[in-house]
Amino acid sequence: MHIHNHTRLKRIIIPLLGGFILAIGVGNASARSVSVEDRGGASAWALPDAVPAGLPAFILLDMEECDFIYGGDVRMVLNAERTRLTVNVIDNEYEARLGRIPPKEVYEIEVHNRVKETCEATFMGTAKSRQRLKAAGELKSSASPFPEGNWLVTEVKEKEGKYGPYMINTGAVGKVDVYGTGSTENGIAYLGLQEDTGYAIHANTTPFEYSKSYGCLVARQDDVVRLAGTLKKDKAENKQAVQTIRVRGRQGRRGQD
Repeated sequence: MHIHNHTRLKRIIIPLLGGFILAIGVGNASARSVSVEDRGGASAWALPDAVPAGLPAFILLDMEECDFIYGGDVRMVLNAERTRLTVNVIDNEYEARLGRIPPKEVYEIEVHNRVKETCEATFMGTAKSRQRLKAAGELKSSASPFPEGNWLVTEVKEKEGKYGPYMINTGAVGKVDVYGTGSTENGIAYLGLQEDTGYAIHANTTPFEYSKSYGCLVARQDDVVRLAGTLKKDKAENKQAVQTIRVRGRQGRRGQD
């Protein structure tokens, strides 16, 4: 499922990118979008392809390629197993964004997405889902894995306590089972599958091997510090930097994981 919190902007950009990328190359070289390949620990980056001379000066792109080129100065890719986060730091130049120049830096951090089995998580719904359920009383929910799709990094903030030292928030939207205080005999009503937010990247004071989350990606503290530093430095160099995370779908499944 792809639900983007940058939908409006993409409605303008994606049709342009999806139709063509001008090939301002020399000889056989042509602009080609770059897609990240999951190569099991190798640098998750593919350089531009060579295109035979005589082809039209544009190349059709699929939606995944458009999503990736739209991504910004730090492009993260989470593997389908949700165990490895690859971080690509892109130079803030046109050539680099089109994939003609490799990333300035590529590194990986180990993460996990082990989700607690609960119906007592705090429901962090979208504005739409909260409006729909506003008369349902106090809301609780199940926990859900980090949702598949392409998402913006929305904030990097310092965090004290169990989930510190940084909380890296994203615009990811998933779906969870929601429960509210209703007029049923036991005082709890099942309100169905609803849109949910609050998916982030953070650490946990519980040892990495045993910790769980309500859907967030959990990394070790040192790795969270490194990632937060990368994102903060990128924003310091370019306030308009676009930082994204692409979450791969699990093999054989589509939509919500």
